[in-house]
Formats: sequence, C-alpha cells, structure tokens
Amino acid sequence: MAEILIVDDVAENLQILQLILRNEGHKVFAAISGEVALKIANEHLPTLIISDIKMPGMDGLTLCKTLKQTQRTAQIPIIFVSAERETDNIVAALEVGGVDYITKPFKPPEVLARVNTQLKLLDAHKLAVRQQLSHVMNQMVVGVAHEINTPLGAAITAVTHFEGILSQLIDAFGSETLCAEQLATGLEESKQGVELCERNLSRVAQFVKVLKEIARVERPTTPSAVNVIALLNDLKSSWSKKNISIEVRAIDANFMADRDILLTIFDNLIDNSLSHGGLSSGKAISIEVTLKEQYIEFLYYDHGQGLVDITPEEVIKPFITTKRGNSGHVGLSASVTANLIGSALGGSYQLSNRGRGLEWSIEIPLNSA
Repeated sequence: MAEILIVDDVAENLQILQLILRNEGHKVFAAISGEVALKIANEHLPTLIISDIKMPGMDGLTLCKTLKQTQRTAQIPIIFVSAERETDNIVAALEVGGVDYITKPFKPPEVLARVNTQLKLLDAHKLAVRQQLSHVMNQMVVGVAHEINTPLGAAITAVTHFEGILSQLIDAFGSETLCAEQLATGLEESKQGVELCERNLSRVAQFVKVLKEIARVERPTTPSAVNVIALLNDLKSSWSKKNISIEVRAIDANFMADRDILLTIFDNLIDNSLSHGGLSSGKAISIEVTLKEQYIEFLYYDHGQGLVDITPEEVIKPFITTKRGNSGHVGLSASVTANLIGSALGGSYQLSNRGRGLEWSIEIPLNSA
C-alpha cells in the first residue's frame, strides 16, 4: 500500500484520518504543522500528502508551493482538506498545484475514493514511464546494433586486405623474388590497414561500452557509502592520465549511491565535452558539489562553446550528435547519462547554456538505495 503524509494542526482531525487510512493498510505519517510536514516530506518522500489549508505558521498553500519548488518533492500529489463552505480556499489550493480536495467533516468513503483515485493515477503514470523507458532502451539497442555494422565491416575489410598483402609478401619471399620496393610498399599498405582496422574497432568498442551502460539502467544498483572528495579525486586521477584537467569545488560529505554508475555518468559527460564541447584551451572542466536538503547537487560545466543549433531536449535524444561523422562519438552518451541519473540513481537533472559551456545540474538523493 501507499505511504501517506497527513497534515493538520488539529489533533482530532489527524486521528480520524489515520484511522481511515490505516484500516486500508496504508502507512501514515502525521504532522501537526506545515513546517513539520516539510521535514517529513523531504526525509521520507511519501506517495501522497493530505493537508489542511488553514494552519498557523506555514499553511497548506505555502507548504504546497514550497514542495513544488524542489525537484525532489515536486511530483508528490497533494490533496487538500477544507470545510464545505470554503470554496475560495479550494480554488486557491488547486491553483497552487493541489490535485483534489476533501471536505470536512470527513466521510470515510469520500476520503478513500479520492485517495484511491490519486494512487491509481500514480500507478498509471509509473507504468507509462516504464513503457516509455523500455521503448527508448529498445531503440537504443537496435540503433547501436545497426551502427556497429559499419565500423565492423570496415575492420573486416581492412583485415582481409592486410591478409592479402602478407600473402603476397610471403609468396615473393618464398620464391626469392621479393625486392626492397615491393617490401616497402607492402609494409606501408599494411600499416595503413592496421590503422584503419584499429580506428574502426575502437568505434565498435565505444558502442559495446554504450550497450553495457544501457543495460545498467535496468539492472539493480549496488549502493554503498560514497565520499564526495574521494569520488572526485578518483575521477581527476583517471582523466589526468589523458591530460584532461578537472577543477573541483566540493564539500566533504558522504552519501549512499552506486559509485560505479556515478563515475560512468561523469566519464560520459567528459567524453561528450571532448567530442563536442569546443573546449577553451587552458580552462579545466569544472565540477561543483553542494548539499541541499535531502539530496546532493553536482554542477558540471566545461567552459566550451555550449549548445549550438541544438536544444537541451535534443541533446538527450538517442543518436543526436552535434558533429556528424565524428568517429570518437556515438551520439548516445547524453541519452544514456540522463537515463542513468533518473532510472539507476533516482535523481534528476537540468541542462542549461549560461556562458560556461553546456551545464548539467544533477541532483542525487543522499540515500539512493
């Protein structure tokens, strides 16, 4: 059943709602004020909130507005409670983001009917999201399989040509007709074939890596305690070997998440910046980390050219790339990254273009277990 937060400054009203909801098997959190409700909502992320409109201090309308301003709690549906005669309050409640209302005095069948309606809508939404994700994943897998054929075919052709050159040289050597010019020509063509084969197999390897990352979106995560400074130091060390400089401004904090997935996300972002960012020489890629309520925010920007002739929405579409024909990029890293953030870590992200290159604002729950 659902986890439901009920908010009312009158203890008797809380007791009545608790009795009605618990008899249906729901887990109920109770708050005597808007301030307490805000804390509980951020800590427990209830499935649904039922809140009185009129309360001293933070009233129900202010509570709703505050919850809607934070990505972590913005999607929690809120049913308001109001006396039958307070129609103006009901209109105001719906305008700030309430999804329904319950009138006082409480009638158990009405309370349960309105709660069940919202729970069914949430289930339908989750099903639609899963179906959409599955469709996107299928598109990605089919697309990757199709894209692999071209570089794989080129590599096979290069190997076949290389094999033919070697056969000619071996035959000439065996018949003692091999001359210096023929050897030099054969070796040069062999070198070109090896380079062609290496380039194309590297591209195949990139696609295989993407396939593995796509699979990670659906697999169970393995959360562990992650230290922000240690995580980013490992990231910096890994990329310093490739002469890529990363500047970090971060708090020293711990949180629960799948560390490997986090590193994959940042590796994808850096790969994408290098392939498409048009990075400014002398400027390091920047990562800033701050702690906000019950989640941790990573702000990534690369000091590059930002978005050119492409929208943030298009960036995360499968096989969208700002540099067609770039053999080092497969047009999937941003899409996979977005799915890893949301589906694998339960986080959220925003893309923007504010003069420091492409910016990713990534919010990860402190406990994404």
